[in-house]
Amino acid sequence: MDLLKEIQKTELGALVELRRVCEKNNIRYFLAQGTLIGAARERGFIPWDDDVDVILPDKDLKRLIEIFPREADGKYMITNHNIESHYPLSWPKIRIKNTLSRPIVYKDIPINWGMCIDLFPIYSVSDNPLLRKLEIGFFKIARKALLSEMTRYEDGRDIITRLFEKIPIRVRHRLMNTSAKIFGRHGDDTEYVYVICKGGSMVKRDVIFGKEQKLTFEGLSYPVPSDYDGFLRAQFGDYMTPPPENERKGHDMRLGEIEWRLSD
Repeated sequence: MDLLKEIQKTELGALVELRRVCEKNNIRYFLAQGTLIGAARERGFIPWDDDVDVILPDKDLKRLIEIFPREADGKYMITNHNIESHYPLSWPKIRIKNTLSRPIVYKDIPINWGMCIDLFPIYSVSDNPLLRKLEIGFFKIARKALLSEMTRYEDGRDIITRLFEKIPIRVRHRLMNTSAKIFGRHGDDTEYVYVICKGGSMVKRDVIFGKEQKLTFEGLSYPVPSDYDGFLRAQFGDYMTPPPENERKGHDMRLGEIEWRLSD
């Protein structure tokens, strides 16, 4: 079996465990991004994909972060910036312990770099267009501040990015947590939600939370957004037509060289 197939098999195990924990504890989640495209088009992994993407309502994601350490198999861990102080991303991940998936450029960031599932929050946003714009704008500032833990290792950074890098870690964390609290003031009846995958996109709530839908992914049934076709077309266009062969790349091709280790 080639490396990519082994990577997919290992990450599928983490997705199956996430499914078990979520179903046991009534936690809402949905396949998203390339994983959702794979379910819709391939009934499994896109042949060249090397990660798994899931979206969850912010309230459910908070419950998952609390429950997962005691409910999940010990080979997995859940992490975010509140758990690992140098964690640079605005969304949590489930990591597979004793594995490695680390872009070499970031090798000095002292976090767990195990193979992972991305857990993107779905935030309720204000029905007031101006307030909604301010909420999302504040989140983007907080996200960029948190990301500076990674960008400091990259070349060609602009002056704004360099300024963010000067902000103390505890302040960056406070910004992100404050942004989440602002979103969290809203209930589950706002017209729009903000999904932070693929750079962030605002969609009508019913696109995700309308009639229950499920699709098969690698032999098991998983929840997907209610209007998953509209959800994907808004982000990817004609997702049912595979891209040209020269664009069929996993994250290892986009991020540069990655160190992979499937187990000790």
